[in-house]
Amino acid sequence: MHTIEESDAGKEAVTQAVEVLKTFYGGAAFLQKAAYVPPNSDREGKTVADRAPEVFDEDYKGSQEASKGIIGLLNVILSDFGRTETTVGEAEKDAQTAFKKFEGETKTSISDKEALVKTKEGEVEKVQQAIVDAKDAIKSATDLKATSLQELEKLSAMCVDGTESYAERKEQREKEIAALKEAITILDEWKD
Repeated sequence: MHTIEESDAGKEAVTQAVEVLKTFYGGAAFLQKAAYVPPNSDREGKTVADRAPEVFDEDYKGSQEASKGIIGLLNVILSDFGRTETTVGEAEKDAQTAFKKFEGETKTSISDKEALVKTKEGEVEKVQQAIVDAKDAIKSATDLKATSLQELEKLSAMCVDGTESYAERKEQREKEIAALKEAITILDEWKD
């Protein structure tokens, strides 16, 4: 943008310079002509009249021949400014188009990534809840195991860890059976 502004300012300045020169030198001097070689001229293209000293009979209007070169140079500069303006303008349009495309792609990418972040955050929350649930389940299972082991220990003491051997228990059982049979006999006799 800065280059275009400078180009416009330069173009305007050169246009003003051309107008000033046209005003000073007059309109007829600006016709671009091929170099004229007068007849009977020397190697440099000068005649005897050209070599004669100049006499000022009228107002000085500047060097009309030299003005053609200056005006031509200024016209070239004007066309250069115009070309610069066109080239930079096209480059700027291309850059603007590329920027718009990049900006659109970037915004799309950002929104996609933000959506992905939200999805992942939701998944993280679910996984964290699953971890909490699993820890609770482990604690419950550990507590149940401890309670079961305590109960097993109590039952084991009653059943397996007794001080009696198998033979002693068998003998005890037989005594209990005999006592029960005797109780049945007593009850049967009492009824009669």
